[in-house]
This record gives sequence, structure tokens and C-alpha cells, in this order.
Amino acid sequence: DRSLVYDHKTGDWYAIGVADNVTPVADHHKRNSSNDTISWIHSVKNALSSMGSSKGRVAQDSAPTLTNNPQGKKKVSFIPNRSKETYQKDISRSHEEIRNGESYELCVTNQLEAEFEVSLPKSKNIHEVPLSIYRLLREKNPAPFSAYMGFYRDGRLDSSSSSSGAVSICCSSPERFLSVKKPQPGTIKCDRSRNSTAKIFIAESKPIKGTASRYTGDEPTEIAKKIDSKIAADLKESVKDKAENLMIVDLLRNDLGRICEVGSVHVPKLMHIETYATVHQMVSTVRGTLDGEKNNAIDVIEACFPGGSMTGAPKQRTMEILEEIEQGVSRGPYSGCLGYISLNGCMDMNIIIRSAILTPMHDDKNTASRWKASVGCGGAITALSVSEDEYQEMLLKSRAVCGTICEWVERVSGGDEGNGRRLDEETNEIIS
Repeated sequence: DRSLVYDHKTGDWYAIGVADNVTPVADHHKRNSSNDTISWIHSVKNALSSMGSSKGRVAQDSAPTLTNNPQGKKKVSFIPNRSKETYQKDISRSHEEIRNGESYELCVTNQLEAEFEVSLPKSKNIHEVPLSIYRLLREKNPAPFSAYMGFYRDGRLDSSSSSSGAVSICCSSPERFLSVKKPQPGTIKCDRSRNSTAKIFIAESKPIKGTASRYTGDEPTEIAKKIDSKIAADLKESVKDKAENLMIVDLLRNDLGRICEVGSVHVPKLMHIETYATVHQMVSTVRGTLDGEKNNAIDVIEACFPGGSMTGAPKQRTMEILEEIEQGVSRGPYSGCLGYISLNGCMDMNIIIRSAILTPMHDDKNTASRWKASVGCGGAITALSVSEDEYQEMLLKSRAVCGTICEWVERVSGGDEGNGRRLDEETNEIIS
């Protein structure tokens, strides 16, 4: 109910608090009272002022300085929850289900897991490790729907603290699951019986299906650009990727059709190629008109969750099959959604992909911080899928996140800045 918001365009900070206007006078010191909220806003203003003017700029590097390990740099190995052999058998099982008419498309996923240790002084908060990793992830793999969320019952790493229940989500998602926004003036024609358009919203989903790695060769810039453009053009014409995308678009049209006004669901962009730091993606946009007097953002989530791009189609039967294929292992936050719901009825949610789930592990000595990282990744399986290609695509989608964690651990354990290093395709280790 309280937020500190930074406007990157204007360089302004906003302290926003929600207050309970009907709080009894006797309770005016409680957290949700107007007096307490106003007091909090003033305290935030004073704290920002004491830090100096930040208008028009953001600190270049305010990440915590963690203690270097004099024993030298360490390597992090990510181990798949299911081996390559098992994963390819899962793809064969998916093909069988498709031939039997049980599904058209199945989004099979895996979890890459690793443990790593870094020195962390007792004076440091436990959340500074995942937050520092997230900042590096934003630098290495910027994405429009990135998000960070941490849950900690106890911020300090000391003898009285417990890591039980602590978890962080470091997300560099390129995919919007759902948004609910007010329409631009003049874009919606409403029923004449309505007094205004104040309760009309636009619901939108932007499913991603179709991924290709960007070119990173050593050729001169112009040649590299041409090769990279050719990769994007090939993705746009890929029959397999177009089939994947079209099936999920149809699924999202159905999901939004359950909650939007009849006849309003449409696809303004179909199979559009978007380019990010490490990959090209095939993205479609599905929109519909929402009557805010009948339904709200929660209803939209209920109608569409989980995101069709992370399940396959048809959704319910496909999820039953995936539960068996993935051996009942929970995906955790991965393939869920993270975002905000506003008091004005608007909402924006991503799909939690290209993400690391970080949990601290108990350390009896309290002299170091040991962490478990889980990176979910996968891909849609159709009748045209080739098992080796799908396995490599799964690794491709994990590479930016796994590589970021590997590089971060090397940096704080005494390694250099990692110029010239790369992430091994099979082991996901950074190598020279």
C-alpha cells in the first residue's frame, strides 16, 4: 500500500501511500491512517533530500560491496532437474499425445539448479545478494517486463536469523501476460446507453512463441547486422514457430473472450518479431474491451491464468499431461506472473520467464552466504518439433540468466571482469 516510484523520463521521485479515510480518530497513529501515511511521505522526502539531488540521474552503481574470496574465483554449475536423455524422452511423449489427439501443443519445461557460496559480512542484509544479481541481470539482459521481488522474515544474516521462507525472484521477462488499461480518448465506441467511458478498459495479452539466438560473431559491424537480420527474418518465416504462435494466439483469444465484451477481441499484431539483447522473439498482441462495471482485473486473471504460452493447448488437458511429464515437480514462481494491480482498475502482469529463483541456505558458521538458484526454461512442443533442437532452445533461454549468476559469483569471489568469457552450451559454466 506504499510505493516509491521513479520517473526515468523526468527524473522525479514519487512517494505514494494509500490511506484509510474512515479510520477512527483514536486509531490515527495506525499504519493505514491518513496521518501515518502523510508522516511516511514526509520521512521519505527528507531521506531523499539528505541523499542529495537525484533529479535526472540514477546512481551508476549502488550495489553492495561484498567481500572477495582470497582463494580465487569460483565456478557455478547448473544441473538440469531432468537430464538431456529424459528431456528428449519427454518430447517423444509429447509427440505421442499430439498424435493421439490429446493436445495440439505442450509447453515442456525443466529446472536448472545450482548452489553457490559468497562471503557476506554480518553487517550486510541477506537480500543484498539477490538484489545485486538482479541489477547485473538488468545490465546483461534488459527486458521490458523485468521485475524483482524478495520475501524475507529476517533481513540480517546472523545467529538469530533464519532463511526459512525466504525467497527472491530475479526476473528479466520480455513477455507481457496481461494488462488492463483505460482506452485512449476516441478509440472506443461505447453503447449510447452509457453515461461515460470511465468504466471501459482494454485488456491485452502479448504471448511469445518462437525464439532465435542473436548473432554474436566477430565479423565487422555491418556484416554482423546482416547476419543477425537474416536470423530474425528466418524466424518470421519459420513454419514451426508460426504454428506454435498461432495456436497460443487462438487460446488467448478464447481466454479473453470469456471475460471481454462480445465481438471485441481482436489481434492487432500477429507474429511480430521483437529483438532483445540476446534473442529474437515472435510476439503477437491480443486485445479486447472490458466492461469495468461487470468485471475487473482480478476477473481477467482468473479467466486467463495460467498464461497459455506456458501451458499449451487445449489448456486444461495439456496441463494434466504436463503434470505427468514434469514428474509432479512444481515450477514454483516460474511460468506464473508478477506485476501490479492499481486502485484505478488498471493492471500489468508479466510472465515469469528468463528468471532466477534464489533461496538462502542455512549456514551454521554465519561467515558466508550459501544460496540455491533455480532457473526455469523450456519450449513449446508441436508435431514439427525436433528433440535436439528443443533441448538446445531450452538451454538458450536459460543462458542469459545462468550466465549472469556465474559471472556475478566470479566477480565477488576474486575473478576478473570476465572479458572474453562465454557460457558453455552443455554445462552452462562460464569458460575462457
